[in-house]
Amino acid sequence: MSLSTRFRATVGILSLCTLAAHAQTEAPATPLAPAPPVATTPAVEPLLMPAQVKGKYKDYLNKRYASDKEARAAVHMFGRKQTGGAVWLVGGGAVLGLLSAQTGTTRTNTGTTTFTISPLGYVVFAGLPTALAISKFTRFSNGELYKMLLEYDKSHSLPGYVIGKLSKSDYQ
Repeated sequence: MSLSTRFRATVGILSLCTLAAHAQTEAPATPLAPAPPVATTPAVEPLLMPAQVKGKYKDYLNKRYASDKEARAAVHMFGRKQTGGAVWLVGGGAVLGLLSAQTGTTRTNTGTTTFTISPLGYVVFAGLPTALAISKFTRFSNGELYKMLLEYDKSHSLPGYVIGKLSKSDYQ
């Protein structure tokens, strides 16, 4: 069986390439020494619970995660959500105060006008902002932040509910 010229040329070129590759590699002059040990990161102290920290918990976390941009963004987002809960609580109180101030009877030149709010109105106008504030305070409390950061220390990935709420301002 006769081999084609193209096949012989291909085998010859591959043989020359292999021979050239072997000729260019040098044998090590000295035996390889074991690689120096890789510098490990210093052991990080365990994460403290909010009750164990003297001062502000967010300040402690910002110092602990000074070089970790993702963790600092999550800490900032939790603080932002807690502030939002306070705004809902204060705003709901202001609306309730405004409604209370409007309740009563006024006399005008044309007659008497009475403005009343039913108890259900008070519940709705006070309950809605209060419920939103309480939900923000519970979902984004320092205890929840502690639990989330414990998991972050293990996996170095933020949970989906945190990633979904992060904004560009949290990374600054």
